[in-house]
Amino acid sequence: MRFFNNCNTNIGIVDSDMAKRGVGQPKKEPTSVRSIRLPDRVWKLVSKESKNHRSVNSYILSLIEDSLVRNNKLNDSKRISRNTSKGKDAR
Repeated sequence: MRFFNNCNTNIGIVDSDMAKRGVGQPKKEPTSVRSIRLPDRVWKLVSKESKNHRSVNSYILSLIEDSLVRNNKLNDSKRISRNTSKGKDAR
């Protein structure tokens, strides 16, 4: 009997690359599965502001990358989120 893990871990018993990444996740680079706790009022604001991005995750990623670039911790050419304020219609 084989067990399949639908999270982003490499545990050696997962047969396919799709099962390692999870269904629907694009193969870009390795990721770490993390969670954060936010007050409902903050989450609602984040969710509302993220409407111009692909997802809430891409919006949060753009905020983090913006801060890292601003503080010279990340080179702008290494960003994943290229369209920080362009929105869905700018593609």
